[in-house]
Formats: sequence, C-alpha cells, structure tokens
Amino acid sequence: MKKRLLLSYLLFSLLGIVIPGQINASAPAQADPRKPEPVVIYKVTVDGKVTKNVTNMPLIHRASMSPSGRFVYGERIGYGKADKTIPYLYDMQTKKMTQLSGYGKWSPKQDALYVRENGGVVKLSLPDGKKTVLVPAAAQYPVLDFSVSPDEQYMAFTRMDMLSSNTKVSGHLYLQHLPTLKMKKNDQYEWRSGTDEEMYYWMPNSKKLFYKTQTAYKELDLPTGLKYDHNMTAFPSYSNDMKYRYVRTTTEEYMLDLQTGKKINLKDSVFTESYLDKIVWSPSGHQMAVEQYARTSNSQDSYMYMQSCKQVTKCGYPFGSPDKGMPGYYHLSDNHRIIGWAKDGKSYYVADLASIHYSAFSREKLSPYNNVIELR
Repeated sequence: MKKRLLLSYLLFSLLGIVIPGQINASAPAQADPRKPEPVVIYKVTVDGKVTKNVTNMPLIHRASMSPSGRFVYGERIGYGKADKTIPYLYDMQTKKMTQLSGYGKWSPKQDALYVRENGGVVKLSLPDGKKTVLVPAAAQYPVLDFSVSPDEQYMAFTRMDMLSSNTKVSGHLYLQHLPTLKMKKNDQYEWRSGTDEEMYYWMPNSKKLFYKTQTAYKELDLPTGLKYDHNMTAFPSYSNDMKYRYVRTTTEEYMLDLQTGKKINLKDSVFTESYLDKIVWSPSGHQMAVEQYARTSNSQDSYMYMQSCKQVTKCGYPFGSPDKGMPGYYHLSDNHRIIGWAKDGKSYYVADLASIHYSAFSREKLSPYNNVIELR
C-alpha cells in the first residue's frame, strides 16, 4: 500500500506545556466551527467483545492511549496552509481536552508523557502535571525526535547541529540513562527528513535500538556499543515475550518462531494483496492487535480490516469479517487506528478518528501529488 507522506517542517514553539490542574495554565481546546462528530474510542477484548466510548474530542487525526487507559494524547493536523499540527491531551475521566505546546509519546509503563519542548525533552507525570527536564532546550542544537526503551531505562534521541555545513553528519544520536540523566553521543548521520515515519525501534528486551538514517537502517547494540548497517525496508517487529518475529518481503509474509526457527505462513490464498499493515503487540506474551491491508480502492485510499489475535494463527474480526463482504472502512477516509493495549494485556483500544484523506483538507494544504503538507 502506498503510504501518504506527511511533510514535516520543524517549528519549535515558544509556549510552555499546558496541563489541566497547573496554575495559570488554562488553555482549553477550542471547539471546531464545523461541529464534527466526536471521536469514538472502542475497547476490544482479545475475544472480540467491543465496548463503545463517545468522547468530547473533535477532529483529532492521531491518537495514543496512556498505559492506564485514562489519558489520550492526540494530534490535529491544520486544515489551512498556515495552520500547524496541534498536540492535545484528553482526560477520559474528566472529559477535558487541553492543548499542549510540544509533541509527545507515552511512557511504556506509566501515565507519563515525554514531550519535545522548545528543542529539548521534558517528562510530564500525570495527573498532577509535574514536569521534569530531561534534555535542556538548545535553539542551535534541537531535538528532532526521541524514543524511550521498553524498560524505561534509556531514551534515544537525535539532535540536529543547525550550524553544521555537512548534512551527512549533522544528526547526532544520543542515549540518555533516565535514572541518572547522563547522556552519550553514539552516532553522527544524515537525518531522514520529509517523512512522518517512526525513526526508532527498540527490541522488547531493550538491548538493541534500530534507527533510520537517510540512507540505511542501523542497529545499536547497547551491551557492546557496536553499530551495524542493515539492508531492510522496514523495522523488525518482535512479540514482547521475544518468541515471534514478523517478517514481510516482496514474496513472503510469515511469523518466525524464534524458538524453533519455523516459518508460519500468513499469506492469504484468497486475498492475495492483503498483508498486516500494523501490528501492536500485547504488553506481555504474543497476543496482537492488527490493522490489515486488504486492497486499494478507487479513491486513492485502501480497504482495511481490524484483527484480534489470541495467537499468531488464531485471529478474529471484531468490526467485520472478509467472509461477509469487503471491509467496512477506508484506511484514510474513516481513519480507524489501534491506539494501544490495556495494561493487563486483556484488551486494546481502537479510535475512530477524523479523516486524513486529502479531500478533507483545503487545496492550498496539499502538494501537487495530493499529499498533506504538515507544519509542526
């Protein structure tokens, strides 16, 4: 499936983080004049039972759930040419949504949001909103992106040397030991610009970090500090118990049993175009929630399914099955997304978000190829 590139321009905000409950921090999210339908979040058990929750979040295009299931981090893409993408925090308990001034990612283990703020990184503990500076802001040396390890002992982040005349080494990869805040530069490389892709992938055991450069996929082995280049077209995907690895090539799609070395074929003999577009593994074991690509549509979009898998070969369809006709939603137009697992690993969350199809935006917001141009 052809993925839409969302071209990002790094605009670093001078505002502070706004969190409900903080003194002098009242910046409630403004209602959208279009009066859209609110975002709906579904809680889905691994057995396929679905519970519906209607929120007060209007026109959010991306979302991710906090580990406890109380908070949602969301982003809204601006609809006009000069409108920036805006990050928000929504409290499922109080039903309040508040605008943030930095782009965030959840802690793997707790309700804490790591936020890129003014070119640095801070940690916000919720619900009290206590802020801890992890990486100090630096205008000429801003953080472009970051990722926290599954065991939350390390944070990988990339700073850009804005004064460097050599772009091939202007991106600097750091590892920060979170308990002590000590950090070390581990690599210099050319930043992979002009994309909204994930730039890092941590092994579930937190011993290896994979990261993208402009020209390659690289691996940093934390115990030895050694780095390797890989000839890959996508990051690996391992179950959190390290028993399976998902592999897709131009001719194959399978789960590799890491204990036996056996390949478990996932290619559909009927829907030959179909493949697993996104896998979100349960926090324990090897259950998974899957966004499955079925085929392209005639509207520059794709037909999709949602799957719940108790085991890698035992999956169900909580929102409709291919046995009952073509899928019930379009990937970009309907914009259904898996946004995280419940902490106990018995259920996961799916959000029905605002459309990110090019037709939802003004013409001035689009490139000549109908890609949405994001200002961040």
